[in-house]
Amino acid sequence: MHAEVAAYRGRIVIELKTKRSIPGEVITSLDTPRMGSQIIINTSKNLGVSKEALQLLKQVHRGANASGDVNWSSEAEGSAAFGWVGGCCAIFSPATCEASKQFKVRGYVTIDNEVPEGARRQLDKYARLPGIPIGILTNIEL
Repeated sequence: MHAEVAAYRGRIVIELKTKRSIPGEVITSLDTPRMGSQIIINTSKNLGVSKEALQLLKQVHRGANASGDVNWSSEAEGSAAFGWVGGCCAIFSPATCEASKQFKVRGYVTIDNEVPEGARRQLDKYARLPGIPIGILTNIEL
C-alpha cells in the first residue's frame, strides 16, 4: 500500500507511505518537484482507508472544479486514482476541505485506524484552539 487514510479528532489524516514515484502506482512531489500533490493510482490495491476515515471522507463537500483539496476519480482503464494537495502527510477537516467535482468513494483496502504519531501530536496540541467560524479557503460560514 502506498498511502493510508485515517481519522483523528474529527480530521482526515492522509499519509504517503512511499518516498518515490512508482510508474502506474504513485506519483509524488518528493521526486516530481513541480507537482504540489500526491496521486495514488489503482486505489483498490494501493490505498488503505479506515472505517472512521471513510465516514469523514463522505462528509467532504464536492466543489464545482476539476481539482480540489482531495480527489478520487476513475481512470480511463477502469481503476481509480486518489490524490491530495500538499505533502507526504496531510490533515484536512471535512468542514473546510473541498473535493473535486468528480470525487466519489471508490475501491480501497480497509485498514485499522492507525494515525501517524506526528499527526496525533499536532492535533492534540492544537485541540484547544478556538474553531474558525469561516472557512479559510472557501469563506463559507461554518
